[in-house]
Amino acid sequence: MLPYPAPRPGFYPASFTPEMIARLRALSEPRWAADASAAFVLETHDARGDLLMLPLNGGPILRLTSAPAPAPAGAYAGGFYSVRGDALAFVGADGALWLLPLPNGGQATRINTGAGQIAAPTFSPDGRLIAYVLDDGKTSQIGLADAEGLEWPRRVPVEADFAIDPVWSPDGRQLAWLEWSVPNMGWDESRIVIYDLETGERRIVMGDPEVACAQPRWSPSGKTLAFLCDKSGYLNLWRAAGDGSAPAPWWEEPVEHGGPQWSSGASTYAWSPDGRQIALGRNEDGYWKTQLLEIDGANGAITARRDLGPAQGSYSGLRWSPLGDALLALRHGAALPPTVVSIDLPSGAQRNLHTGAVGGLTGEGMSWPESITWRTNDGLTLHGLLYRPAQATEGQATTPLLISIHGGPTGQSLVDWNPTLQYFVQRGWGVFVPNMRGSTGYGRAYTQALRNEWGGADMADIVAGVDAVLARGWADSGRVVPWGGSAGGYAVLQLLATYPERFKAGVSLFGVTDLFNLARTTHRLEAHYLDRIVGPLPEAATRYRDWSPFYHVERFQAPVLLLQGEKDKVVTQDQATAMEEALRRAGKTVEMEVYPDEGHGWARAHTISAYITRMERFLQHYVLLR
Repeated sequence: MLPYPAPRPGFYPASFTPEMIARLRALSEPRWAADASAAFVLETHDARGDLLMLPLNGGPILRLTSAPAPAPAGAYAGGFYSVRGDALAFVGADGALWLLPLPNGGQATRINTGAGQIAAPTFSPDGRLIAYVLDDGKTSQIGLADAEGLEWPRRVPVEADFAIDPVWSPDGRQLAWLEWSVPNMGWDESRIVIYDLETGERRIVMGDPEVACAQPRWSPSGKTLAFLCDKSGYLNLWRAAGDGSAPAPWWEEPVEHGGPQWSSGASTYAWSPDGRQIALGRNEDGYWKTQLLEIDGANGAITARRDLGPAQGSYSGLRWSPLGDALLALRHGAALPPTVVSIDLPSGAQRNLHTGAVGGLTGEGMSWPESITWRTNDGLTLHGLLYRPAQATEGQATTPLLISIHGGPTGQSLVDWNPTLQYFVQRGWGVFVPNMRGSTGYGRAYTQALRNEWGGADMADIVAGVDAVLARGWADSGRVVPWGGSAGGYAVLQLLATYPERFKAGVSLFGVTDLFNLARTTHRLEAHYLDRIVGPLPEAATRYRDWSPFYHVERFQAPVLLLQGEKDKVVTQDQATAMEEALRRAGKTVEMEVYPDEGHGWARAHTISAYITRMERFLQHYVLLR
């Protein structure tokens, strides 16, 4: 029983509901059928994944999977399936590899891969083999399975702690992938590797110190290997010869062509089937814009480019049609629910194939943000987004302000579909979305500026951003509330401990409370993450304690809402439990809710609805009515 009543009827203007948000479907990784007669997409809802076939001739959408279900989209997951002409290989919810017949689906067959979690299956050009990533909890390996399950799998040597995104050369002789070793994460220092399956030769295409790479992709002829590299300061398009020799920048510009590599499956650029064009995504201040690059057939130089798509919204998951006349992508934006689209390249016309929206939640009446910048005392120009409700009026500082803080912390808040954020904007809240130092999307130096600073300089960045928003004169400085999940949840608590007089309340979702605990208990992928962004232990022990909210509960002044998943393996439940107990012992106002069967992020429809409702009641009671 909550200590306060539900929001009064009519307290807010009528708009969509938490239950409607909970009914939304997440869409991931669109793919073409081999003959371009249909598209496929992974749809996730209520903790279940389903693979859908979307006919381009206007026929009904076919749900292909039953049992086992595909692995649902979620944090730290990607590279869910691969398509062959007559079959589809997918990662099941059980972590195993399964083969599904096409075009109608049916009984799936398990493919022997060896023990471990499977990711990123990809068919060889002749369809006989499936390459995949196998993680046994201690190491990452590249495996090769017989596509019919008739032979034992074999392993390809990986000389690193992590490997993702295996890709075949067009002749099926070589594999390329991305790998890195601790204490680095993939965006700190990583390398592109090629392995010759016939000779056993392993070659590093790019692996310089303090350089990150991503997304190796051969041209259709196999004469060129494209990839992304940030050696110039931005994650830009590079190329090498088909054997990996002579790597060099291909298209340099001060924008990012890809994002941080948390997992397999990213597709921010795509070759045309004839190798004469590349569709390239460009991160322009939080919008993923797409351009078509023309390639000179004689020397491979990029000779021209043109923009593709409308001014608002972004494209992701780019895939070129096997027929060469269209692009498949996910279109999305602040007021655009994710939709699978086919883009006719000659005309630029867009055809919507499938959406994850429900009636009443199609983006109408929702807000697009304003991009803002501000400067810090150490001279860094910072970036963020600002959503203003219709009621906000210059000179009347009456609007309550939420600070929506992204996770990672090596992430980025994009101009993207976030119905929960829009829910609060429609109810009269302004929302400030800071991309403080450490965020991706603004170049390598901006991301690496968080090294040894997580919990310190980035918190000052956020407060400086709040000051820049308040200086505009429409938001109420007495009703500012930080809100975020994971690293964003940590930021909420660290802000309340470090700048207690600045905030009216805080909402932390599965947030870190104790950095010592996180270093000891988090999952393998991030087990050494803190070595970079806080410092290695024991040398950095003082920073670990100074920047852990758990050790500074006496500073808290604002009420805190802690929301936690019971089965979270990234930020374990004991962190939230210990924080709640410490705050109560210190006489502070704290509420906590643990959601059964939830991990690192909300997957179940009931939880999503309950979380939004709980947060709204908390904010009304402690912020709006006081």
